[in-house]
Amino acid sequence: MEFQNRLNKLRREFRAFCRDKGRGNQQKFCRSKKQSAFKNSVWLAVILFLFFGSVALWHPAKIAGAAQAAYNKWKLLTLILDKIERFYVEEKDPDEILDHAISGMLSSLDAHSVYLSPSEYARWKEQYTGYYGIGLKYNFLHPALIVCALVEGGPAERSGIKLGDKILSLQGADVANLKNEEIRQLLIGPEDSYMIVEIQRDGLDDHLVFEVPREKILLESIPCYFMYNDQVGYIKIAHFTSTTPTELDIAVAKLQDENMGWLILDLRDNSGGELNAGVEVADRFLSAGKIIVFTQGRFVQSNQQYISTNESTYDDFALIVLVNQATASDAEIVAGALQDWDRALIVGDRTYGKALVQTEYPFQDGSALLLTTARYFTPLGRLIQRDSGQADVGAGPQVKKETKTKLEVTPQKFVTPKGRIVYGGGGIAPDISLEESAMTMPEIIYKLSRLNKNYMLKFADRFVSGNPKVTQDQTKFVFEYQVTDPVLEQFYLFLRNAGELQLEKEARASSAALKFALKREIAGRVWGDNGRFMV
Repeated sequence: MEFQNRLNKLRREFRAFCRDKGRGNQQKFCRSKKQSAFKNSVWLAVILFLFFGSVALWHPAKIAGAAQAAYNKWKLLTLILDKIERFYVEEKDPDEILDHAISGMLSSLDAHSVYLSPSEYARWKEQYTGYYGIGLKYNFLHPALIVCALVEGGPAERSGIKLGDKILSLQGADVANLKNEEIRQLLIGPEDSYMIVEIQRDGLDDHLVFEVPREKILLESIPCYFMYNDQVGYIKIAHFTSTTPTELDIAVAKLQDENMGWLILDLRDNSGGELNAGVEVADRFLSAGKIIVFTQGRFVQSNQQYISTNESTYDDFALIVLVNQATASDAEIVAGALQDWDRALIVGDRTYGKALVQTEYPFQDGSALLLTTARYFTPLGRLIQRDSGQADVGAGPQVKKETKTKLEVTPQKFVTPKGRIVYGGGGIAPDISLEESAMTMPEIIYKLSRLNKNYMLKFADRFVSGNPKVTQDQTKFVFEYQVTDPVLEQFYLFLRNAGELQLEKEARASSAALKFALKREIAGRVWGDNGRFMV
């Protein structure tokens, strides 16, 4: 009751402060529409600060003292903002200043606690909850967009749009004159609305026009799976969403129909996603009753333990998990659980090392706070969070922590049920380390793929048009076709004709990597993400 009275008093004082301080010639600070919204945002921040402080301190006397201290700080901040508004040499947007203040406050916590504006939060949610659109992915191929992937069974595919089609206009607007964000805003839209898409297709003189309905699109998290040979299956998980466990069940069932005895589960470049999805994927590979991951935080709700069940358990094939330095979060939960329980060999490079759990706090204006509320640990109790100053390292018992003195720290050692030695700290160290040079593309490949010119895609498009027989059989192309030296010379000539002599010189110095990258781009041009990942 004492705290509630104190809080009510603070509310009255704060409102009176904002009402009275602007009298005279400077009265507009709290009264304009924009600054009124700003005042509300500040008050929201006050309440958040008091809430978290009250829960942490808990003792009524301490709560009251903390509330007064918090109020004094926010009052000081408001005075500073008032001075900026009235006297700074240039006019500034109060909302923009507040955004910077919030970012500064969160930057003192950790890299993963962030404030998202309404548009940023909407974009962030799309990758997990989906969006309303027509179900295609595109790349820039000026002056058009080229369709590089289609959602299977989605509205674009059902309407007749095909991989490799070139989009000339959307809703009558020439895409050559549109910015990327404008294109995105045209492709998404309300449910039951329609998009008019004008297409140029190879081999046809006339353009095609499609009226495509917008529907709820769930992003596929498994873009590719196939049998590598008679025994070994391969599944790529790009990220974790609510549909990932079901997608995995479908992929495994189809591969088992082809007598799969071994599985390569590829988690490279997987930055995570929904925690429960990662837990359910790990659950598929473990027998019942095993800890998958546990979390610890300051609050009771943050302390959770996730245990495997006997539902949909895959226990009849050997398993290898591929990881690299971009494997993070949920992907590390899966890799860590399967390593700790001796269910899989982890192969590749040491993972990113993100063992922090973010809780989502949405606000009325559509923005949200993603706040780190817990740490997670592998079944053996390993904390694999990488320190902010820690260098990227390969596999091995020594975790190098780069500070000004380059201090080396020996991480804690753990023993699996079958006697393997694993280590905590700095990501998941693989059981079998691959040389970094074998997995890293040279910089020239990225230069050749930049969106504004994208010479790789332009050449692949020309190659496909001129060599239709080469790309008739996906499996044969992926396993048998090799980019020859004459094809490479055609690419060098293509760069020369574009006036890119320096790029040609750099490309010639990385011919082996270029052959692989060109093959991957050609496969992507014909078979979309499935072909690209398969290569």
